[in-house]
Amino acid sequence: MKPFRVVVVGAGRVGTALAVALADAPGISTLLVDGVPEAVDAAERLGFRAKVCDVLAEAELTAILRGGDAVVAAVPEFLVAPVAAVAARVGIHHIDFCEPGSTGLARREASADAPAVLPGSGVSPGLVDDLVEDLLSRFERVEDLVVRVGAIPREPIGRLGYGDIWDVNGLIREYTRPAETVVDGRPVHVPPLGGHETFEWDGRTFEAFVTADGSRSLMDLCRGHVAHATFKTIRHPGHLDHMLFLLDELGLRSRLDMLANLLRNALPHVEEDMVLIHATARGLVDGTATAQTIVHEIASAPATADLPATSALARGAAAYAKQQLLRLSETRSPESAR
Repeated sequence: MKPFRVVVVGAGRVGTALAVALADAPGISTLLVDGVPEAVDAAERLGFRAKVCDVLAEAELTAILRGGDAVVAAVPEFLVAPVAAVAARVGIHHIDFCEPGSTGLARREASADAPAVLPGSGVSPGLVDDLVEDLLSRFERVEDLVVRVGAIPREPIGRLGYGDIWDVNGLIREYTRPAETVVDGRPVHVPPLGGHETFEWDGRTFEAFVTADGSRSLMDLCRGHVAHATFKTIRHPGHLDHMLFLLDELGLRSRLDMLANLLRNALPHVEEDMVLIHATARGLVDGTATAQTIVHEIASAPATADLPATSALARGAAAYAKQQLLRLSETRSPESAR
């Protein structure tokens, strides 16, 4: 039986982590594609098949994807839709890590008539949605739900307690765009950076506050089942206070390009990070008022003699995408697998 051929577009942290995760998956072959020759060289030095191709070079990318069964767009948000368009044209499955609403892609499971389109197949959205869906399924009715998610250094670094973990532009969007919550069963937009709280986990104190993005898919899970829901970002204590100083007291809220440049130059490299998912639901279980909390922690992977260090966020996203790819490979028709 021929292998299930996965083309990973983007040989950065997440794309490389996915290639590592798929290396031991039986029946799957992986090709990494990137427009930066140095990234392709690095992938080849790690022993992966890799090819140079500009994502926006439509004819080139089309020729590459014709040789695949599924494509994973491990690229910045603005490049996801072009990859998905080529995947649709050649008739292969598409997976990415972005919020569906931010790319305009609607989720679609594979069928006899069309391949799958699976946006939001990372940590959040993705893994977090599955964990929250399981938590909600335990209740007849949920009165209050608080979902907290954060990718942070394992130990706080500097006054922000943060580092170079995620795309700075995405971080700023989370901190400056209106956020979605659920109030009395209805979606409501609120200003970001409110609802500050602290909580304890594993003998340590963390803070959480409302941010935009990362909540759109969770809103669908809450519809008709949750009275009040809030979605928050986790950071080390003190982070929010210093971000508000930058945004408001220094006036960088009206100069976001300057803020982005400052953060890019100032945020330190993180050797060891973690993803923490901490969700609490309160409602009725068998007619009794009940509160339940789920906690899920993902650790980064240190470098080895053969592989570079893998961030917790990349590792979690890769693990979830791998699950989706294995599921798609197992549902192939016998004819297509020959």
